Amino acid sequence: MLNKVGSYIKKHNMLKKGDRVVVGLSGGADSVALLHILKAYRKSLGIELFPAHINHGLRGKEADEDQEFSRQLCQRWDMDFHMHRSDVSALAAEWKKSEEETGRIVRYDFYNEVMRKTSSNKIATGHHKDDQAETVLHNIIRGAGTEGLAGIKPFRDEKYIRPLLCVTRCEVEDYLKGKGLAYQIDVTNAESDYTRNRIRNELLPKIEEYNPSIVDSLSRLASIALEEDDFLTQYCSRLLREGSTTTQEFVDINLDFLLPLHKGLQKRLLRLAIKGLRGDLKGISYTHIQDIVGLAITSEPGSVITLPGGLYAKVGYKHLRITDKLPQPKIDYFDVPLDIPGKVIIGDMGMTICAQEVEGASIKYSDDCIYVDRVKISGGLKVRQRKNGDRFKPLGMKGRKKLKDYFIDKKIPKDQRDSVPLLADDDNIIWVVGYQMNDDYKLTNETKDSIKFSFWR
Repeated sequence: MLNKVGSYIKKHNMLKKGDRVVVGLSGGADSVALLHILKAYRKSLGIELFPAHINHGLRGKEADEDQEFSRQLCQRWDMDFHMHRSDVSALAAEWKKSEEETGRIVRYDFYNEVMRKTSSNKIATGHHKDDQAETVLHNIIRGAGTEGLAGIKPFRDEKYIRPLLCVTRCEVEDYLKGKGLAYQIDVTNAESDYTRNRIRNELLPKIEEYNPSIVDSLSRLASIALEEDDFLTQYCSRLLREGSTTTQEFVDINLDFLLPLHKGLQKRLLRLAIKGLRGDLKGISYTHIQDIVGLAITSEPGSVITLPGGLYAKVGYKHLRITDKLPQPKIDYFDVPLDIPGKVIIGDMGMTICAQEVEGASIKYSDDCIYVDRVKISGGLKVRQRKNGDRFKPLGMKGRKKLKDYFIDKKIPKDQRDSVPLLADDDNIIWVVGYQMNDDYKLTNETKDSIKFSFWR
């Protein structure tokens, strides 16, 4: 086991002399084996170890026992013990994430904090082959590409190392038994509340009926996918440098360079461009990448699509731009009277607002069409831009609201707010066009005459 893990560490160049390593220590079998093996190599590799334990506050007394076990283990092995307690359940509710995802975020935040405090440069975790198999299956279920098939990387971002990915859970437990090493058992691993636990406890055992070596097979698949993914990433990174211009605010990809490429290369190159600009690919799906390719191939210059995370893809005459700062066309100030019946055309925005008399009070409202009680209109109608101090009473609310606060609540960017027309009588806002009308102007059972206002682009 020691030789096997040692060879794996060397193969992936995980450690070098002088490295200071934060070791995730939960008290479970994997982390105890990891710390013991790294301790055995400490002198020969010339490394220093800093165990880090986090109490997620999810398992009450059992979590406290894990914490105390880990503390005593470090004391026996003469290592500094770093510990953090967190209320993951409360944080999950606050962040609107699952406890599983929240726990992972809290855990790695703590490891990085310990790394800074100890001037370390590596973080080691106890993931093994079975974890790899579960991860690959999980990614396949979610619809993974090559990067997802690569699963857990042995060495990532020049910082995270997983020395036990070459051994199975059974090998880890046999190693601990042979060394007479105790460890804590997390009984929640036998439960199937989380998707990963269901994969571990239900799906993998079922697949083993067809292939008893499925863990090794999936681990081998991950290794093959990782090598191919690394090659393609390096190749496409070079292509991106050759065929694009990059700044902090955008990536411009030459269309004459992009379009002749194989579709697989096009998509990978676009993912790299987005990741380089934003730092990650969170929320970016296969469909988004397909949409960008379609934009580049078939759209007129100036066409834009919106991407998750505040990004835009815009096609020009010679290039495709990925940016987080899409320039808005300057909107000339407008304050235009509107007759009944009549219409106003705002040419800068290609927008038409129309007013017409209608009969009946049983009318449904929508974002692009409202009905107003005529007797409640007290002044001359006009379509204008926003101005300081604007307020109105959104439909269904009892009180008035600042227009600025309404825009913030609707997540309308600052640079787009001047392009939202306001229908007003004198200075009272009747309708934030395309969004919401004023409750004071709604139809009632007493309404006799109503006005229909509509707009289209």
